[in-house]
Amino acid sequence: MSKSSRAGVGIAIAFLASFDCAADQTASTWNVVLDVAPDPAVITDASIRERIVATGSPWRVRDIESGVEMLLIPPGKFMMGASIGDADATAAEQPAHEVTISKPFYLSRTEVTQDQWMKVMGANPSRFQPSEFLDEATATREKQILEITNTGLTRQEAEQKLGPMQAQFGTTANWPVESMTEEELQSFLKKTSLQLPTEAQWEFACRAGTTSATNGSLDTIAWCGANSQDVTHPVATKNGNAFGMHDMLGNVWEWCSDYYSADSYAAVKSGVTDPTGPASGAQKVVRGGNWLSLPKTCRASYRIAAASGYPAYGFRVARNVK
Repeated sequence: MSKSSRAGVGIAIAFLASFDCAADQTASTWNVVLDVAPDPAVITDASIRERIVATGSPWRVRDIESGVEMLLIPPGKFMMGASIGDADATAAEQPAHEVTISKPFYLSRTEVTQDQWMKVMGANPSRFQPSEFLDEATATREKQILEITNTGLTRQEAEQKLGPMQAQFGTTANWPVESMTEEELQSFLKKTSLQLPTEAQWEFACRAGTTSATNGSLDTIAWCGANSQDVTHPVATKNGNAFGMHDMLGNVWEWCSDYYSADSYAAVKSGVTDPTGPASGAQKVVRGGNWLSLPKTCRASYRIAAASGYPAYGFRVARNVK
């Protein structure tokens, strides 16, 4: 056996041993393991695959309670805040500072979908669902009928002139859930024993090793104001990042667990480990931009405060590895 072959076998044996030790903790009552090792077609960077394997925990799991698919994010260090050369950086994103994520954690591969929310909560709060589209199409048709009848034709003649309603109303089950209240969001988290990512975890997962404002052209990775046609879209229909995460930018803003403070970065010392933000505040942080956002706000470090209940806001869930 060649030296390289022996090394490969050694890595495989080491991984299986570490997985056996951690399996009882990770693949327990809350998840079903979908893939033990990272898929090279998804995690194309070999160094990231090695970091995932080194955790001893399975890479891809499904939360049993909600059906949410989650991927393992390995620990590491990154520069949190204003990206290198980002001319659009605001005061709230500065100064950039080194942050250590000391432990691996699971993060949902996509924003939580309407179907996943419904599985837990039973009712859909989202603005963008078939009934909403039907209402809009009906209102538009009524406006067209009125315009035609104002020319002297009857309603029947106007309907014949317009023909059958052409709009098609498919399911939005795989679209991100949005517009939930704070109470509804907290109820979902309590029922599933999942959590919102910290702001640091969110940015670490969004950047996935990059130092630029985005991990690619927005048109290929995000539904934003330039390409969304003013609606949200099914999750994971744009390219993922190096951690396999989809829609970290665009589609809907995503809630973090941290309270928002515009000057919180100024008080943070570089080299902090696992920060959780201010101890209190009036509003929480949302990240990533949404389907209406300008390109300059769909970037890794952009952060704002927000109140719950708006159609712009959704979320993804996390779970720390014990």
